[in-house]
Amino acid sequence: MAGILDIGVSGLLAFQNSLNTTGHNIANSDTEGYSRQRTLHSTQIPQHSGYGWIGSGVKVSGVERITDQFLSTQVRSAQTVSSQLKLYSDYAGRLDNVLADPNIGLDPALQDFFNAVQVMADDPASVPSRQVLFSESGSLVDRFHDLNRQFTDMRLQVNQQMEATTGEINDIAQSLGRLNQSIVEAIGAAGGDDPNDLMDRRELLLSELSKRTDISIVPQDDGAWNIFIGKGQALVMGSKVATLGTRPSVSDVSQMDVIFTDSIGSRVITDQMSGGEIGGLLDFRDQILNPGQNQLGLVAIGIGERINGQQQLGMDLNGKLGGSIFGSPTISPFPHSGNASAVTVSATIVDSGNLTTSDYKLEAGVGNKYTLTRLSDNKTFAIDIGVSNPTAEIDGMTLTISGAATLGDKFFIQPTRNAAEQINLQITDPRAFAAAAPLRVKQAVNGDTGNPNAGTGVLTQPEVSNLTNLPLTGPASITLEWRADLDLDADVLTKEPGFRVTGGPGGTIAYDPATQSSGASFTFAGYGGMTFTVSGVPAEGDQFIIENNTNGEGDNRNALAMAAIQQQNTLLGETNGVKETATIQEAYGLLVSDVGAKTRQANINSEASDGLLQRHQTTLSSVSGVNLDEEAANLIRYQQAYQASAQVIAVASTLFDTLIGAVRR
Repeated sequence: MAGILDIGVSGLLAFQNSLNTTGHNIANSDTEGYSRQRTLHSTQIPQHSGYGWIGSGVKVSGVERITDQFLSTQVRSAQTVSSQLKLYSDYAGRLDNVLADPNIGLDPALQDFFNAVQVMADDPASVPSRQVLFSESGSLVDRFHDLNRQFTDMRLQVNQQMEATTGEINDIAQSLGRLNQSIVEAIGAAGGDDPNDLMDRRELLLSELSKRTDISIVPQDDGAWNIFIGKGQALVMGSKVATLGTRPSVSDVSQMDVIFTDSIGSRVITDQMSGGEIGGLLDFRDQILNPGQNQLGLVAIGIGERINGQQQLGMDLNGKLGGSIFGSPTISPFPHSGNASAVTVSATIVDSGNLTTSDYKLEAGVGNKYTLTRLSDNKTFAIDIGVSNPTAEIDGMTLTISGAATLGDKFFIQPTRNAAEQINLQITDPRAFAAAAPLRVKQAVNGDTGNPNAGTGVLTQPEVSNLTNLPLTGPASITLEWRADLDLDADVLTKEPGFRVTGGPGGTIAYDPATQSSGASFTFAGYGGMTFTVSGVPAEGDQFIIENNTNGEGDNRNALAMAAIQQQNTLLGETNGVKETATIQEAYGLLVSDVGAKTRQANINSEASDGLLQRHQTTLSSVSGVNLDEEAANLIRYQQAYQASAQVIAVASTLFDTLIGAVRR
């Protein structure tokens, strides 16, 4: 009877364990990260008899955790990509909403400014029209500041979230280290059996870690898992845990670098991080935030330089040459913290049309040789600085280097990053807008007759490109008198028609009505780069006088030139090696369209990655998830098996009682 009783007891205990496992599954059916379990049965060692081997029942050989490491790895990888794209999409969408908003974007402010310039051009003597321009100029500056503040605030948010995310990674890593230790100890105490619930907890933590950065796992023989991030940085090695942190970047103190610290020391691994929330933050910062703020700064520099340049070529309502409307942004190169020398670098903008939206790195070589790297495309420029020529002009800016550098010294240059913040309104009096041109032409009397000019000759109003020798002094005018027989060339005996020039450059200029009456252009380079056109047929002795435009309140020529800047291709002379030009508003439009396109692409990619993640999660759940219908069926099956085992024990008891009774009789 002992044999059948033992068999019944073994079955009773085995199916009791199966019922326990089934109940455990049902109880944890809604527990995040739980993998269903099942009790494994195996036959006990049979007993040998004279007529063969007799079975001795069943035993529990283990409790198996149902999972699939390949599917788990797929889920973690999909989770990493999904978290990265979602965060990237969220930040990009917020910036896109600001830039494209017709109420707070820059484009309406630019249009209102140029409309106000045109209003002043329509009535240059009107102080109210100038007051409108003054107001719109201030509004434009405020709009630049507001938009730049959006970029700055978003950069602060990125820095804060990077700091918070690295802290969360550290917390998860510490928990994983402790779990590794607990799992190793549990496996040792159980003689090699896996602690299933601890392993579920580890899988859940790995899933949380994969949301924050890309990870790779190397299982160890003792049950511990080593976890690596970035490009092979060991975050968790058994129970030993490294830490992440942030600190201001040496190339841009306004943004954070990721610091990895282990037993060896601390080092920057920003460029090696990818995936998850960290990857999304870095991608947004590098692909949208930095280029976008640089582009906004380029627009600020462009409108400031072009409008100021034209303003300074005109006369204001007080009869003075125009001053700056907008303050000029400055560039402040900053040295690497590890520089060994006291060399200094300064930079100035010389041509906004050739500026790019890139940042730059300047590195000292041997002697006075330097290498400037444009970081947007890694194009390099060799610079050889001499004592007599310590400057170099590249991409619309001039670099001036003072002192002797040590090999490897570095400087970082951001030509446009802070321009939208630095632009300001310099003008304080609406009368100071220079709507009039500095010079004008008037027809004088004929030099021979003293009467008004008798011919049909016409001299257009002069246009100037600089302020050399302006305003005109000593004399304060330039007179052109036409003669049919001038000695234009001392080496030629024949006389030719042209103008005798008195004042200014003096001398003569050739003009033959027989061949040039439809128009001929002339330039006095030494006097404001002045250009004008002569047409028609002057009479002998006819004179034209170019003079300072005093009392020219009704002149709108410079205002019209200022308004024309809106349609001129003045920016983006070269971007990433590709020649292109754009108006000021088109340059801003490129920023809006670029951010919009990247945002839309990010949204599409994020939705696709979410779908892929859900599919992998569903596949994994079909393997390791708890199916309540299946567990209910198992519960009934194990209950019946338990009852049957109990019945075996009852039968053994009855047989034993019968044998005892027979012996007594």
